[in-house]
Amino acid sequence: MTATKKFRYPTGVRPLLVEETARRRAIESRFVEMLERAGFDEVLLPIIDYVEPYVQLRRAEAAKQSYRFVDREGDLVAIRSDFTPIVARALAPAIAESALPLRIFYRGDVIRCEATRLGANREMFQIGAEVIGDATTTADAEVMLLAARCVAAFGARPLVVYNDVSIAQTLMTSDDARDALLSKRISANADPLIAKLASGTATLDDVAADVRTRDAATRLRAIAAALSESNDADFVIHLDDIEEDASYYTGVRFRVFDGESRTKVAQGGRYDSLYAKFGAPEPAIGFTFTIDDIGVKP
Repeated sequence: MTATKKFRYPTGVRPLLVEETARRRAIESRFVEMLERAGFDEVLLPIIDYVEPYVQLRRAEAAKQSYRFVDREGDLVAIRSDFTPIVARALAPAIAESALPLRIFYRGDVIRCEATRLGANREMFQIGAEVIGDATTTADAEVMLLAARCVAAFGARPLVVYNDVSIAQTLMTSDDARDALLSKRISANADPLIAKLASGTATLDDVAADVRTRDAATRLRAIAAALSESNDADFVIHLDDIEEDASYYTGVRFRVFDGESRTKVAQGGRYDSLYAKFGAPEPAIGFTFTIDDIGVKP
């Protein structure tokens, strides 16, 4: 082993020394204070788990990001790379109807085997929160507002961009529809709503006028009405924000940006089918922050 290699760390990981550790702990403490004040209780999750319980949830890309290994008992296990499914697996067996809705938060490291690029972290410290057992648009707005207020607490003006993934999921019934929505290539005989979504000209009225997507439009309108009463952030619906694979998300999907720098600092959404996969058919919505993405302003 050369002297240079001896003192290096693996790509994407590094120690935090005194000043950086103090900064992280200060940010973490402020988050915990805000979440506890909002009525959320903390849960602690394991950093490794068996792979098998999550196989049905994993996208191919997400699976590639997980560090996996065979332990000494011969079982395939993985290091934590995403909190949300682990929270569902932990809470589902213990959920009591009388305790719903649950408001919980979590914090800790996730480790991801990202494609190597300069400055990319593989080890990230995250804090997130969830509301479990409440399917209402009131809960959607509550979680989005809380995420925005967390950003505002660090001196930034939040920009929250949101959509409902069920719109695209409902319309992607053929390869042509999928191609049009994802590639933005519109054929002459394209479905009118798909054509508008792909071209970025669709409005909520267009989505509401189509029987296939009417319910999603109704929910988005209710969420927008609730958010309009807040001065904490700028909230914008982007109907053309369409993902090829929405993973476990089923409804509203949002991203939170620093409105000045346009840096993404948080993401979240509704996943009403996730807990059912672990035996508790309860709706849920939540968000996750990566602490190192938070820019503290004077």
